[in-house]
Amino acid sequence: MITLLTDFSTKDGYVGAVKGVIKRINPQAEIVDVTHDIDSYDVLGAAFALNNFYKYFPKGTIHLAVVDPGVGSLREPILIRTKDFLFVGPDNGIFSFIYQREDITDIIIISNKKYFLAEPSGTFHARDIFAPVAAYLSLGIKIDEFGSPAKECVKFIISKPEAKGRSLKGEVIHIDRFGNLITNIPADLLENKRNAEIIVGKRKIKGISRSYFEIKETCSERSESKRLGALIGSSNFLELAVNQGSAQKLLKAKVGNPIRINFE
Repeated sequence: MITLLTDFSTKDGYVGAVKGVIKRINPQAEIVDVTHDIDSYDVLGAAFALNNFYKYFPKGTIHLAVVDPGVGSLREPILIRTKDFLFVGPDNGIFSFIYQREDITDIIIISNKKYFLAEPSGTFHARDIFAPVAAYLSLGIKIDEFGSPAKECVKFIISKPEAKGRSLKGEVIHIDRFGNLITNIPADLLENKRNAEIIVGKRKIKGISRSYFEIKETCSERSESKRLGALIGSSNFLELAVNQGSAQKLLKAKVGNPIRINFE
């Protein structure tokens, strides 16, 4: 099985070209489109999306992830093997969460042109390098056939929340399509602390809800469209949300905005 994650959208046929290359090499390959709607060039957003889904696939799945604003530059194409999965894509930070959360057994710089399309373009490595490598992997080609071990890889510095006294400082690291603000504060730091006070900008949220439905009106605005709350989302991080609305629009929020939590 090969999953695909890109910022290509489905408008221009780029995704079709990638799938065509895979199927020419391995007609039996099962291809799963996870998303092609990552914001253009948003490598960190792609890394977060990959982190949200990769572990739910069967062991042996090949995850092909390409958001690659540096295509044609000196950035390397890489292949990563963990205990359960294989990852193929550019070495630009897209696998940052994988490095943090998985036990990496091998990292290979992809260099063996035997497994590329003939005369790869300088602008479409997803089609000409990453797709054929993923396809050959699905046929059982050993990973050391594709290149040599990497010494270093690019990783985003994912900021960690800072504890100070009875408070915790974090920040927004991702905003999803619903306008939910996902922070870098993991659920395990909030165990048995559902009565905490969350402060974002000039707004205060009292308590952590268990679901979007449970979010109560906690701000001074009484409009139903401005019900702001906090909960542990499916990514297992604290997130801020408006029930049937957008926390991003309400708060005019951006990635990097600070969040503070006060504990009783």
